Amino acid sequence: MRTFAKAISILFIVILTGCWDRNEINDYAFMIGDALDVTDEGELQKSAQIAVPAGFKSTTGEGGNAQRGNIVLSVTGTSIVDLTQQLQDKLPRKVFLGHRKSIFIGEKLARKGLADIMDQFTRNTDTRLRTDIFVVNNRAGKDVLDINSPFNKFSAIVAVDQDRYCRLGDTALRDVLLDLGRDGIRPTMPMVDISPLNKQEANEIFEVRSVAIFNKKLQMVGEVSNRESLELFWVKGVLQNQYLTFQTDKGVVSLYESNLTKKIRTEILGDKLKVHVYLEGTGRVLENNTAIDMSNTAERVPVEQMLNEMKAKQVKGTIKKIQQKFGQDVFGFGEEFHREHPYKWKEIRGKWDELFPTVEVAVTVKLKIQNTGGVGKRIPGLGDKT
Repeated sequence: MRTFAKAISILFIVILTGCWDRNEINDYAFMIGDALDVTDEGELQKSAQIAVPAGFKSTTGEGGNAQRGNIVLSVTGTSIVDLTQQLQDKLPRKVFLGHRKSIFIGEKLARKGLADIMDQFTRNTDTRLRTDIFVVNNRAGKDVLDINSPFNKFSAIVAVDQDRYCRLGDTALRDVLLDLGRDGIRPTMPMVDISPLNKQEANEIFEVRSVAIFNKKLQMVGEVSNRESLELFWVKGVLQNQYLTFQTDKGVVSLYESNLTKKIRTEILGDKLKVHVYLEGTGRVLENNTAIDMSNTAERVPVEQMLNEMKAKQVKGTIKKIQQKFGQDVFGFGEEFHREHPYKWKEIRGKWDELFPTVEVAVTVKLKIQNTGGVGKRIPGLGDKT
């Protein structure tokens, strides 16, 4: 009996401590980023940035691949699943998507349309919906994966961090899919711009400063850059902070504005649709090249009024430009009409793309200067202007 009990105990130990279908970490090929493009022949191209553990060496060594610790593979085919299998055929390890940080779409494919490739992202349970997604301005998506950044071995990770710090916020695959599933808003994606200003930046530096605008069929119809892209995301409710430099009649002032918020109210007067946009934020002075004493309320308030009027005019101009040039509601005005006027929305939802350019928009901006920095008035001797 003791022998039988001992045998049973040994069997349980083996069963409980063993794992029959385990996958060791060395069995996986970690995809850090991938890119989707369309070839000149019209085929779909998928490129993947795969981690190569043997390449994680000191960056003082010679050789690009040894420094990067990754390899970029490309295949062409007809579907995402087919392309992923082709990539798998080139690798001695199982492709793992759980660590994928970003997806890059070439502009040529973005303008052709992304509706067909999005289906796989929604069905594949290995896909992380928090994966960041970008459009590459005037280039192929693969070009970003080929960037050899001095800050990280993986340019796919660099793009994610850069998108966060450039103040555009991070747009994930989830955000695009949510916008695509609603009638009152159209999707947007940040754009990567590879345009080196000198030899030092070539193949090492890229920028994230534009926003791609899509229609309901997920076709890219245009883009806005720099200040307009920030204003777009502010009205959309994505922008968190921004730097503002503006000219007064006494010189230039630079602010850091944070706690940015937006509030949208809608109004229907007969057949006329109207939107009221309210934007707020608080800021601190970073640079004051004027004789204005920002700590003095009587001097600061006129500056705030001038700044608010200027920004209201700029934001309204950006909204009008997108209405007239692209005709796509990337701000979500339609969703506000849906919430505030649900019965009327049932009548207009099917023709929102035609109605959006005709919507009258009023913009109110309320930015407050709450911190003047280490000093109030400009330090004497630094060229005060009178």
